[in-house]
Amino acid sequence: GGRVTGRIPRTATLRPTVVPLEWERMGDPPTRRPVRELGNGPTDLALLASALERAARSVNAERLPALVPFTT
Repeated sequence: GGRVTGRIPRTATLRPTVVPLEWERMGDPPTRRPVRELGNGPTDLALLASALERAARSVNAERLPALVPFTT
């Protein structure tokens, strides 16, 4: 059986593989994408968010107001 530990399995943190952009295929449905490229949702979102944040910082982008009002 699977043990419950506090550790995140290594598979959750693997980065998606980089593939060349094929502009002719841009409108195609995502049937031909390898399953490996789609990790688990929350991790993918977290990676995307941090990459976006780093990219924005690297070009000194102006900070925009949040889309969702954040209340505590």
